[in-house]
Amino acid sequence: MRAKLIGIGSNRLLARVSDTSSPVARAMSLARFDEAGLLIGLIVLVLIIGIPHPEFFEFGSIKTLLRQCALVGIMAFGMVYLVSMTDIDLSVGGIYAVAVTASALMIKSGIDPWIAVLLSLFIGAALGAFNSIVTAALDVPLIIVSLGTLSVFFGLNLIISDASPIFGMPRDHLFFRIFGGEFLGLPASAWVMFAVGVALHFLFFHTRFGATVRAIGANRAAADFIGVKVDRVRLYATALTGMLCALSAAMTLAYFKAVDPSMGEQKELLVIAAVVIGGTSLAGGSGTILGAFLGVLIINVIDSGIVFFGVDPNYARFVTGCVILAAIALDRFVKRRRQLSDELQSHL
Repeated sequence: MRAKLIGIGSNRLLARVSDTSSPVARAMSLARFDEAGLLIGLIVLVLIIGIPHPEFFEFGSIKTLLRQCALVGIMAFGMVYLVSMTDIDLSVGGIYAVAVTASALMIKSGIDPWIAVLLSLFIGAALGAFNSIVTAALDVPLIIVSLGTLSVFFGLNLIISDASPIFGMPRDHLFFRIFGGEFLGLPASAWVMFAVGVALHFLFFHTRFGATVRAIGANRAAADFIGVKVDRVRLYATALTGMLCALSAAMTLAYFKAVDPSMGEQKELLVIAAVVIGGTSLAGGSGTILGAFLGVLIINVIDSGIVFFGVDPNYARFVTGCVILAAIALDRFVKRRRQLSDELQSHL
């Protein structure tokens, strides 16, 4: 009898997230179009930089911008799932570092680059899953566990790389020519980011797994009570995020064809900032892949603007923080106006 009730409750909770007639679902549906404020903020930033510096609109600058966005964006898409569950993985930079170093070492030892990259994806997924396993075993928040594994993974990276750069990649290999080059005029890594973004958007909004992720974020206690395997879903989400970190690392290796032991440092801050700026709620229950992409764009456009305006490096971080706060404020203003408008229409 209890199993039957749990099954019914699970279906109802997931239906509540998916059904457009429920308040939660209306919030989800609204969130999909809540990127308007971010888009306005991005356009304003682009005009502020591009009007006095027309070279910002040159195709070469755009390609560089997209390449930089791809390396962070691929990881940010995975983080959307975790933040939607009210979890945060601080170790993504460490996973990225271990994956890029491991793949480079395997390639240098004679392993075919395709196989090395596939193995690095498995390593990334395993490290991500390790975070979830420890979280469940110790019954502590993922953010606390990942704070520790961040140092563990970066330390492991220094050990296996001997804290030295890695060179000597087979530049003429098909892997490096495909993913280190361009396709239809754009960096291959940007196309990979677009493909991953579309796939994860579909997974998030149109599959049972995505609905479960959002249901857990909306009410974790209720999801656990009705029989949703919260720890198992978190395991899948952290493994997915870890694999995406490794995929980003593979794109990095394909382009630079070399590895520095410092790669990955501060990546976690950029990833989390992009997701939060993009509109994924830290309170859980909702998320947006498109918003994460716009968040990554905003961060990289700001960095480009600092270069074009010749801002003193000592002020660069300060300026970046201020503009990010302004973008968040504008986005929240647009959302509140829209929510008020919807409330007024509902009373009419």
